[in-house]
Amino acid sequence: MKLLVCFDGSEPSKRAIEKARQLTADCGIHEVTIIHAYQDNYWVSLGDGYAPSPDMLRKLEDYEKSQIQEKEEEIEEIAKTFANTEAVVNIKTIHGHPARVITKVAEEGNYDLIIIGSRGLGGFRKVVLGSVSNAVMQGTNVSVMVVK
Repeated sequence: MKLLVCFDGSEPSKRAIEKARQLTADCGIHEVTIIHAYQDNYWVSLGDGYAPSPDMLRKLEDYEKSQIQEKEEEIEEIAKTFANTEAVVNIKTIHGHPARVITKVAEEGNYDLIIIGSRGLGGFRKVVLGSVSNAVMQGTNVSVMVVK
């Protein structure tokens, strides 16, 4: 059985990791992939018609790269917690709309189950744009476990 576990650093995503670890230990899961899907947040806040200077754009890109590197390091530490199981643990960090990325990876990778937290780090944006967990449930044929 293959699990795809969604992680964005939020408390519900940490609980999703814990649930995946528990299932892996109890049910003989043989493969776990921890995925972090992200979008360029700074483009949303720039507004129509605003073009950042090349220097400003470079600073924003450098900031985003540092945030991604921090998240990857955090996920690598989390992956180590699966060491006492027999599962192979993979890490994927992918740029794109989170719900679309997650559903595409799940279906193309023939995953049996997606585990996702009930809420992420979206705050007000998730109310306006819709919940990633809801979009994943609606957009895939793979079974989804939503962890609160």
